[in-house]
Amino acid sequence: MKSMIAAVVGIAGLAAAANAAWGLKFEVFDNVSASWKSSVNANPGDIVKIRFGAYFDVGTKVTTGDGTGNAVALNRFTGSNQITNLGAGDVIQNLVRTSSSGNPALTQVAGNTIGTTAVTSFGGQLLLNLPAAAETYYQIFTGEVKVVSGTVRSMVFQNKTFGSGNTKGLTFYHDASPSNKQSAAPDDTAGRFDLTASINVVPTPASMALIGLGGLVAARRRRA
Repeated sequence: MKSMIAAVVGIAGLAAAANAAWGLKFEVFDNVSASWKSSVNANPGDIVKIRFGAYFDVGTKVTTGDGTGNAVALNRFTGSNQITNLGAGDVIQNLVRTSSSGNPALTQVAGNTIGTTAVTSFGGQLLLNLPAAAETYYQIFTGEVKVVSGTVRSMVFQNKTFGSGNTKGLTFYHDASPSNKQSAAPDDTAGRFDLTASINVVPTPASMALIGLGGLVAARRRRA
C-alpha cells in the first residue's frame, strides 16, 4: 500500500513538473476583502490599485550555456502593458517600479499603454542578488486607475507587447549556474502570458443619480 502511494505521489510530481507554467500576472486590489484579485467592481470617483508581476511554477526548467537548472528568480521582463476600455477622463497614475533597476520607460503612459516597445522597456537585472529560496512570483510595478467615466464597461489590464526582436519577453535565473549574469527563457511551452485583471464599472444608483444631477446642472448653465 505504501509503495502504491509513493508511486502515485511520484507520478503526480512528474506531472506537475511537466506542466510547470510561467508567465505574467495582472491583479487589482479589492478594498472590501483587502486582497489582490483578478476582478473588482468600481464606481465613478473610485481609485483602483493595480499591480503587475511575473511568476513561474516550481520545476520550471531553464537552459543556458552553463547547463539546465530549475528557475529560481525573475531576471527580466521586456514588453509593455495596456488597459483597454478606458473611459473619458479615466487616468492611469502613480506607477511605481518595485525594483530600483530597470529603464524609466516603465513609468511612461501613452493613452492606454504602460511602457514602450523598446528592449529596455522594463529593464534587465531586476534582481541583482539571487534569493536564498526560489522566488516564484516577483512584483514588477504597482499603480492606480482613477475611474471618472460612469459608462458601464469592463476595463481589462493585460499584456500588450511581449519581447522585442531577439530579446525574450521573460527570462529567469536558474540554479545550475547561480550567477546574476545567467538567464534564459524557460524550456517548456506552458507559458501563459495573459492572466488578465478587470475593473468592472457598474455605477450604483446613488452614483448614477449624481451623474444625472451633474448633467442637469450643466444643461441649466448652458441655457442660462
